[in-house]
Amino acid sequence: MKAAAKPIDVFIQLILLGGLLLWCGLILAPFSSIIIWAIIMAVALHPVHIRLSTRLGNRRGVSATLMVMTGIAIVMVPGYFTGQSLYRTASSMKAHMSKELMQVPQLPLDWHTGAGVKKFIADRWPADDGALAELVQQFGPELRDAGLYILGSLGTFGMDLMKFLASILLAGVVLAYYGPGRDAANGFFIRAIGPRGPGLVVMAAATVRNVAKGILGVALIQTTILSIGLFVAQVPAAGFLALLGLILAIVQIGVGPVAIGAVVYAWATMDTLPAILLTIWMVITTLSDNILRPILLGHGAPAPTAVIFLGAIGGFLLSGIIGLFTGAVILSIGYRLMLEWVGSGHGPAPADGPSTAAQADL
Repeated sequence: MKAAAKPIDVFIQLILLGGLLLWCGLILAPFSSIIIWAIIMAVALHPVHIRLSTRLGNRRGVSATLMVMTGIAIVMVPGYFTGQSLYRTASSMKAHMSKELMQVPQLPLDWHTGAGVKKFIADRWPADDGALAELVQQFGPELRDAGLYILGSLGTFGMDLMKFLASILLAGVVLAYYGPGRDAANGFFIRAIGPRGPGLVVMAAATVRNVAKGILGVALIQTTILSIGLFVAQVPAAGFLALLGLILAIVQIGVGPVAIGAVVYAWATMDTLPAILLTIWMVITTLSDNILRPILLGHGAPAPTAVIFLGAIGGFLLSGIIGLFTGAVILSIGYRLMLEWVGSGHGPAPADGPSTAAQADL
């Protein structure tokens, strides 16, 4: 009969195992956002991957390669124009904030001598010696620090773009080996939390797809439509406004504030016909939410707006632009898992895993 292990031996083994896991975590930490976003994309796009591979004669490697190439093209083209615009905007704002005395930016002289919307805005614009100007000068250091922090986040757009591309490549690998990865996730959760493990994996995958389609999908489509109007109309700081619209769309505020600002600028600076065309485009952009959300989201939201809002903002502060996506998804998954865990205490754990249909959908 084998002798029982001594407590000191078990303690040392746990310390060694914990140290190894910690070391592995530290090694992978710089790539955590890339890995998480790759897994999220793979889970969200798996149904599309299955349908495409079926049309290609069950060649899943070819299907994953085509999806990766399409994803890179979709990211690179708008990313190039947005990056250029962000660089010009950030450089201009940094030059303004680097001045020794911060002031309220003033409109050009022709705005004050013009007519219509331009004159209306100029008459109500805060002067450089008014109450707002005194407030800006009083809290100049704090405003400068906050502004430079935001500019620093925008300055990482190029790196975030590279992370997106790396995530797309990794997502292609995950899609190609999706079956073994799913089995590994099921096995891990069975060992971690028992018979409910596979059921939670299915629920987490469903949450990822709901958030990806109903929240991120709607936000990306709306932002794309918004960006086309901003860049074609040559609105100043179009890249910054597009990024702001993306953030507002993800946190469930919508692109309306950016669209309204673009319309006001159009009527103040453009001729009548371009202003009308941009106004129509922005109205379509704003109202598209009412069409896209029922189609992509279906019945009910995957998580409360507050959870998505906190996840997106917290992810942005933690991981930059890519955190907008990963934060909203991860916090939504955590919210659903918490509800499932709390509710599981009211009944016996199921003897089996999830149904065959649910596993197939996963």
